[in-house]
Formats: sequence, structure tokens, C-alpha cells
Amino acid sequence: MKPSHTVIGIVVLLLAAAFFAGLPGISGDAGYAGLSPRFVPTLVGIGLAVCGALLTWQGLRGGFRVMPEEDADLPNQPHSLPGLLWVAAGLVLNMALIGTLGFVLSSTLLMVCVARGYGSRRPLRDALIGLAITVPMWLLFDFLLGINLPLLPVAGF
Repeated sequence: MKPSHTVIGIVVLLLAAAFFAGLPGISGDAGYAGLSPRFVPTLVGIGLAVCGALLTWQGLRGGFRVMPEEDADLPNQPHSLPGLLWVAAGLVLNMALIGTLGFVLSSTLLMVCVARGYGSRRPLRDALIGLAITVPMWLLFDFLLGINLPLLPVAGF
């Protein structure tokens, strides 16, 4: 048994439980294309539950399986608490600020935090990459799919 691997699976299971616990707070009335607003969160919760169960099972059976040739490429310390905290902070900031900063800027901030979590020390470059990814996504959702994502609510856009 690998306790750290088992803990990862249990945390993913707890995240799935949080998704399921939040479902009753979402209106069940039909939304876009006749689908309930609960549809996608339910799919995400199911996916997280399945992944969490499989990760926990693998952790209990000796840890995540890696091919021998891949094992040589892994670092001695594969878990980085500061990296995890950067990614988690980016997700929390994205959720907290999307209504104020809008989709593009909050998602760009998420990109900067995730890149920092993975070791990048170039926030300006990461922000430019984030903008290059999120602006076309916003355009796709807004103009092609007709789904309004907030562009910049603070400025009234």
C-alpha cells in the first residue's frame, strides 16, 4: 500500500462528494438545449467518483502503476506541496473572481498560477499564453455557441 497515493484517491472521492452535495442547490429547470443545469455537474461528479475510486484502489494495491522505462524518468520527490497549493489557489481565485474580472482575466490568472505550480518562473509569458488561449475560447462560447461568459463585468462588458 502507498499511503500518499491512497490519499490522492480519497481526496478525489471527497471532491466528487462535494459536487454531489452541491447539486440540490442548482435549479432543476430545463436550461440551454433542454438540459438541466445539473447535467454537467452531475457528469463531473460521476467522473470524479470513478477516478477517485480507481486511484484509491490502485493506492491500496501498491501505488500507481508505471512502466519500468518511465519510472527512470520520474523525480525522486514526485509530490510537490507548493505546486499543489499554487494550482489550488488558481482554481479558488478563478471561481471567486470570474464574476468580477470576467472569464478571460480570471482564466488567465488561473493559467499563471498553474504554470507557477508546475515550476514556471515567467508570469508575463504565462499570462500572454493564458490570454492567447482564453480569448479564442471566450469568442467561441460567446459568438459561435451563443453562451454568454462575462468578459469584463467590472467595466460593464
